[in-house]
Amino acid sequence: MAVEIGGFVCLAALLVGLFARLRQDIARLGERVSALERGQTELRERMAKLEGLLEGLREAVTRRSRAA
Repeated sequence: MAVEIGGFVCLAALLVGLFARLRQDIARLGERVSALERGQTELRERMAKLEGLLEGLREAVTRRSRAA
C-alpha cells in the first residue's frame, strides 16, 4: 500500500512539474511573439519611409526629364 501511495505522489509531482514547464514555455513564446510584432512594426515604418523617398525621387527624375 505504501508503494501505491508513493507512486501516486511521484505521478502528481511529475504532472505538476510538466505543467510548470509548459507555462514557462508558453510565457517565453509570448515574449518572442511580442518581439516579432515590434520588429514587424519597425520594418513597416521603414518601408513606408523608403516608399516615400522613392516616390519623391521618381517625381524629381520625371520633372527633370520633362524639363530637358
